[in-house]
Amino acid sequence: MSVFTRSVALAALDAATRSPTPKHVSGRAARGLFAGRDKSFGNNVSFSKRKTRRDWKVNHQWKHLYSEALDEKIGLNVTTHTLRCIDKAGGLDNYLLSLKKESDLGVKGLAARNRIAEVLATASAAP
Repeated sequence: MSVFTRSVALAALDAATRSPTPKHVSGRAARGLFAGRDKSFGNNVSFSKRKTRRDWKVNHQWKHLYSEALDEKIGLNVTTHTLRCIDKAGGLDNYLLSLKKESDLGVKGLAARNRIAEVLATASAAP
């Protein structure tokens, strides 16, 4: 195997095994339940095809959501998309426990999930 083909093969192997670059998450999305949504950017295009830069903000709301396991309301910054996902999952507890990626939870969501899991573990361990 020549040096050139070996370097090409190693580059192909490196590209195949390299993990994808992590998606940027804004600070606001990291502190709330945004379900992967974040501020997006694009252009306004006028009739004369002139482009001006603009951004689309996430429709987020401050909501107090009820947790059945904790028997209390938790104040969270959530998007309207997340509210629909919570309804589909059957409540806040089911939504938080069913999420696989911790990056979608954010700081407050992760803390709430840990509290819920702890309460459910103690409830199932008690005779």
